[in-house]
Amino acid sequence: MNTRTQEVFFGASSWLTDTFPHLGARLLDATVLSVAGSRPVAALSGWRSRGIARRMRGFRRFLVIADVHIGDALIAQPALTALRDFFPDAEIDFAVNGAVAPLVEGLPDAARVLPIFESAELPTAADIAALRDIVRTGRYDLCVNCSAFIAQEDVADPRQPFVDFAAHGAAILRDEKDASQINHFGYEAYRFVRGVLAAVARPVREGRFPGLRTHYSDAAIEGAARFATSVGLSPTTPVVMYNPDTASRFTMMPFDAQAELLREIIARAPTATTILLGAGHSAAGIGERLLAALPTAMQPSIRIVPQTMPLDAYSALIDLADVFVSGDTGPLHLAAARRYARSGSHQFRNRTAVLSFFGATPPRMSGYDSSRPGYLAANQDAPSFCYQAVSPCRNITCVGKLFKTCVRTRCFEHVDVDVIASHASAHLHSL
Repeated sequence: MNTRTQEVFFGASSWLTDTFPHLGARLLDATVLSVAGSRPVAALSGWRSRGIARRMRGFRRFLVIADVHIGDALIAQPALTALRDFFPDAEIDFAVNGAVAPLVEGLPDAARVLPIFESAELPTAADIAALRDIVRTGRYDLCVNCSAFIAQEDVADPRQPFVDFAAHGAAILRDEKDASQINHFGYEAYRFVRGVLAAVARPVREGRFPGLRTHYSDAAIEGAARFATSVGLSPTTPVVMYNPDTASRFTMMPFDAQAELLREIIARAPTATTILLGAGHSAAGIGERLLAALPTAMQPSIRIVPQTMPLDAYSALIDLADVFVSGDTGPLHLAAARRYARSGSHQFRNRTAVLSFFGATPPRMSGYDSSRPGYLAANQDAPSFCYQAVSPCRNITCVGKLFKTCVRTRCFEHVDVDVIASHASAHLHSL
C-alpha cells in the first residue's frame, strides 16, 4: 500500500488554500475539475475498466472489497446489487470492516460477509495479508475494489481481473459539475459496476438503485429496546438523536456551534421531546460537554447514549428517533439506510428524518437530501436534508480529508444553525 502520491497532492492543496484561501480554492476547482474530471479522462478510465472485465473467464465468483471505514462499507454495498443484476446465481463475497459486519450480514446480494479490516484509518499489514490470502484462495472471476488505499499489487496477482472504483473518480468529478446529476458515492458504485459488466454480459434484471440497507440480529434489536426503556423513551413523544462526533476535524462542527444548534433544536421542539445525545468516540466525552453547556432548564430532556453501546444496537436505536442529526461520518449512513431484522421477527419503522451538516467535504457525494435535485435521498419514509457551512477555501480536493493537512480549519467558518434547527422543528411538529 503506497499512499505517498495522495499525501503529496493533498498536502500541497492544503498549503495552497492555507496561504491563499479564496484564490487557491478557485484555482484547484478550475484545474482538478476541468482536467481530472474531463470527459476524455472519464471515457479513458471507463474503457480501461471494461477492458479488465473482458479478461474474465467466468461469471461464477466475485469479491467486493469495501473501504476500511464503517460508512464506506455501507456505501459500497450497491456494487453487490449491480453484480447480482447480471449474475443472480453467482457467489458474491463482501470484504468489510469487522465492526460493520454485523450490520451487513444477511444482505440478500452477498453470499458471504468477510470481516477482514480492523477499526483503523488505513488498512493494516494484517488487513492486507488477510485480504491477499482470500483473493489467492478464492479463485474469483472478478474483484471489485472500493478502497482507495488498496492497490492490486498489494493483494492480487497481475493476471487476476481486478477493477478499482477509484478509476471511476473522473466520472464522479465530471458529474460534480452537473448539479442535476445524483453524485453520491453509493449511487456511483452501482453505476460503475453496471457499466463495467455491460462490456461482457447483459443484465437479467432492470437497473434500479436500491439504496443502502442494514440488517440486524435479534440481540441488537433487544439491546436498543432495553436502552430505550432504561431512559424512559415513550412511543407517543418525539425523539431526536444527535451525533456530535466525526472522525475528522474537517467534518466536525465546532463545539460552540454544536452547542448553539442543540439549544435551538430543544427550544423549538414540541414539549416532552427527548434528545438522545451521543457520548462521542473520536471526540470522547463531547456528549457530556455539550450537556454541561446547555441551560439548566434544558438538561432534563437529554439522555446520553454511552460510548460502550455496540454499534449494531446503536444503529437499531436510530429507528426509534423521529429525527437524526449528524455530520459527515459513519452514523449518518447508518441513519440513512433502510433497516431490516434478519430473523423477520421485528418490523422497523424506517421513518427517521435524516439531517446532516457538512463543512468542506462535498455533500452530494456522501450526504442525503430529498428536496433538491442532484442529491440522493435517505432510504427512509421521511425527509432528509443536507446543510453545508460557509467556507472560504472549500474546493474539490477537500474530498480527500484523510490526507489534508490544513493548518487552519476553516470548514465551518460560518454556520447558520437556524436552518438546521428549522428543518428539525418543522418535521417534529408535523408528526
